[in-house]
Amino acid sequence: MESLPDLNPLSAAEKDDLIRSWVARVVELTAKVIELEGRLALNSQNSSKPPSSDGYGKPKPKSLRGVGKNPTGGQKAR
Repeated sequence: MESLPDLNPLSAAEKDDLIRSWVARVVELTAKVIELEGRLALNSQNSSKPPSSDGYGKPKPKSLRGVGKNPTGGQKAR
């Protein structure tokens, strides 16, 4: 990280301009972070991306089939 600049030789107007430029940069970078986090949250279920682009962290598939009235398993033994 860079060291802070020496602000003593600057006038009040120059300091105000510097603060305005820093605030504008912070706003710009915050917007970029929000946009990139939104992109990271996309997967094939909530976008038009193909399932192969999900990688290893893709969500597990959910069955659309409801619970039946019959028990699971094969025939009962006699």
